Amino acid sequence: MEKFSNLGIIIPIVIGFLFLGSYEKTDINKEDHLFKIEQKEGYKSTTSTNDDPFHIIESEITRPVVKMHFEKDVPQKEAMLQFDNAVHTYITNNALQHQKGFGTEWVYRLWVKTGTKINNQTTGCRGAYIQFTTSAGSYRPTFNQMDDAVDNLDGGYDAYLFVASFPDRAIKWVEVDNGRLYLKGTDGWFVEEFICQLLSKDQAIATTGSSGFWTHPNVWLDSDKSTNWDNFYCSANESGRLNF
Repeated sequence: MEKFSNLGIIIPIVIGFLFLGSYEKTDINKEDHLFKIEQKEGYKSTTSTNDDPFHIIESEITRPVVKMHFEKDVPQKEAMLQFDNAVHTYITNNALQHQKGFGTEWVYRLWVKTGTKINNQTTGCRGAYIQFTTSAGSYRPTFNQMDDAVDNLDGGYDAYLFVASFPDRAIKWVEVDNGRLYLKGTDGWFVEEFICQLLSKDQAIATTGSSGFWTHPNVWLDSDKSTNWDNFYCSANESGRLNF
């Protein structure tokens, strides 16, 4: 009787271990399945503007005169200090056109910060339009192409310096009005920050003030067709003014 009694105790314990092992295996399989789903990129746009009938004309593209990529472990402050040095070198070696009290050209910085999670990076063609208000009226330079399509934003900050000029006239002041960031194609891009800086220290002549915007979109730019463009818009409310 004692043997049968012990057997009655052992059998439920064994069944319990078998059930627990089966449950743990099911749970592991579920986690593995979710991980595989996360790794699969797919369509992820969160802007509702991914069907933009936007086209770039090659002759209407402005490329950066200075660009730098910073790995994801480089702090923002360090990245900006390094870019300061690169911009200073460019300005020193490339005098811009100017006359006292007026400016005919100005330079501005664009920054983007790419997310560092799975599939946040992109190899797609991207760029921005920046709208300015000046003493001579509104002005939007040609499309600011941030990189060629073969370059890869793989997390961290990317910085670009662009040159703008109001055609055939000089201006007394300029303000950043708004910006729109673009991505072409199906290789999605998660943008954490989009920044525009129009700084007095970057100009070739003495200026005062500054203008720009600093946004934290945290949005996916993506399209369901390789020919489509997605975009993110931001307004630079009360962004200040750069005076020549």
